[in-house]
Amino acid sequence: MTTLMAFFKNRTVQQMFIFTLCQNILWWVAGSTASTGNPLGTDVKFFLLVYGVFLAAGYFLILKRHFQTTVGPILVVAAGTMGFLAAPQAHLVQLFALLICIFLVLACIPQLGLQSVYGLVVFSFLAGLGVPVVLFFLRNHYLAVQFLTPLIPLMASYLAFFEPYYVTGTQDWRRRLITPLIFVVTLFWLPFSWRIILIILLTAAHWWLQGRLNQRYRLVMTGLFQLIVGLLILL
Repeated sequence: MTTLMAFFKNRTVQQMFIFTLCQNILWWVAGSTASTGNPLGTDVKFFLLVYGVFLAAGYFLILKRHFQTTVGPILVVAAGTMGFLAAPQAHLVQLFALLICIFLVLACIPQLGLQSVYGLVVFSFLAGLGVPVVLFFLRNHYLAVQFLTPLIPLMASYLAFFEPYYVTGTQDWRRRLITPLIFVVTLFWLPFSWRIILIILLTAAHWWLQGRLNQRYRLVMTGLFQLIVGLLILL
């Protein structure tokens, strides 16, 4: 009991739970956008929930430990197994579920050069599109334009919010503006409203805080900011 209490009192574990919750809320909301299909079966929901928890927790540890962790890739591999079991008859869905898991494991190998802008782009595509597509397709068995349109700025939000974890080292502040500006441009895929102004302000606040906040709190802050921004995009 003492060991268990110490585990839950660990600051990294607490932050991992918050980050994992944020990512899963975002994915499930995205996967439910414009959905008109049947509810998922209980067993499918279970496998997908465990898949999302293991996946988000795994890449939290990978990013938190700067790609130098063994537990993170193990959780990601476990997530891949759950994603495979969630859709035993849908091979394309299995592929989408496995792609981000394979990428995250490979990203931990420095020689492959995925801890870079290229890795950031691939990660943003797979996290922002891959997981919601799995959730949506299993329920509807097709992909709709109304579903895919808000995923474009959602993918770009991963570029803006997760850049510091893939592109490390000292950068000119003007270069650090590139991904937030790309994200802002993609917002114009959406109908203009007060939400877009708020999203831009939140993105600017996150960009400003990244260089000023204690490093141990940055990743969980990223998760919270992106959840708010993502919900403003999707709802």
